Amino acid sequence: MKKSPVLLLLFGIFIHPSQQWLSIIQVSNVSVAEEDLCQPKYGLHHRQIQFCQRNLHLMPYVSIGTSLALEECRLQFQNRHWNCKLFENNQLIGNILDSETKESAYIHALTSAGIAYAITKACSSGQLRSCGCDMTTIDQDRNNSMRWTGCSDNTFYGTEMARKFVNLRENRKKTATSLLNRYNNQVGIRTILSANERRCKCHGVSGSCEFKSCWQSLQPFTQIATQLKEFYDNSIEVQFQRNSLDSKIRFTPKNVPFHREQQVFYGKKLIFIISSPNYCESNLSLGSFGTKGRVCNRNSRAIDSCDLLCCNRGYQSKIITIQRQCNCRFQWCCHVQCQNCVTTQEISYCL
Repeated sequence: MKKSPVLLLLFGIFIHPSQQWLSIIQVSNVSVAEEDLCQPKYGLHHRQIQFCQRNLHLMPYVSIGTSLALEECRLQFQNRHWNCKLFENNQLIGNILDSETKESAYIHALTSAGIAYAITKACSSGQLRSCGCDMTTIDQDRNNSMRWTGCSDNTFYGTEMARKFVNLRENRKKTATSLLNRYNNQVGIRTILSANERRCKCHGVSGSCEFKSCWQSLQPFTQIATQLKEFYDNSIEVQFQRNSLDSKIRFTPKNVPFHREQQVFYGKKLIFIISSPNYCESNLSLGSFGTKGRVCNRNSRAIDSCDLLCCNRGYQSKIITIQRQCNCRFQWCCHVQCQNCVTTQEISYCL
């Protein structure tokens, strides 16, 4: 029997829209835990749980794609005040998915792209039976020296499944927050759709390239995350307005005269409503760990410098001793013999 939201509430497992499905990455072995992923404890909205139950075969790749996205987020922001640290003792802090900040916009776009990427690659590698290669490119641009062949990445299937999953948690009543999240989700989806690049293999006598066989393949995910980070750096603060004629909510750039043609470039911009909190200080309710104790570079003038990263609170430098293996040589037969080398290194920490 299908449980109504009222029954779910009575049993104490009602999924509030603000819950964070990012906790799905806490599953340690997704390859053998498909059914375990369809649980309220991972912050899934009840519509996402229904999607999970109908698409068990996709859920390991939803988890893998989310993990891929958050790992890239940490790499992209490792030297910034907000370093994409979202978990404390395996629990999500703050409300990153509904905070309406530029960081929330980036997380929505990046996780949507990560899930689409993981599903697309699973299709191309034959790990999913429900999809395969993209065959629509085979008849394109045929000529005597090049032919589309091989397995092109099926980005259409991957992006459609990702879009369905991430948008299912959003409010159907089209509130400002849900429209904002859907928009930023779509930025990630569009980035994947435009990330295909042509790859070719040459064929011919003595290494010549008389004939090429080509296929479409997604760029490395690091490049996709970097592009989305550029969208983050150029994100636009918006305000939502309700049209008096049709009651529809629309967003317009804040403090900028509105012209309808300005919305044309929105597909390549992330948007946000609320300014970012002060990530210099710790405030877990706002998703900030602060920068106290972070490693900084006292010789740098970039964003990883101690002056910038430590928010002018100062820093402390320590000399640490590091032991590592060095001067390794292969000895016949059959082992590798190394020396133990001791080096010292100065590391600076924010106060």
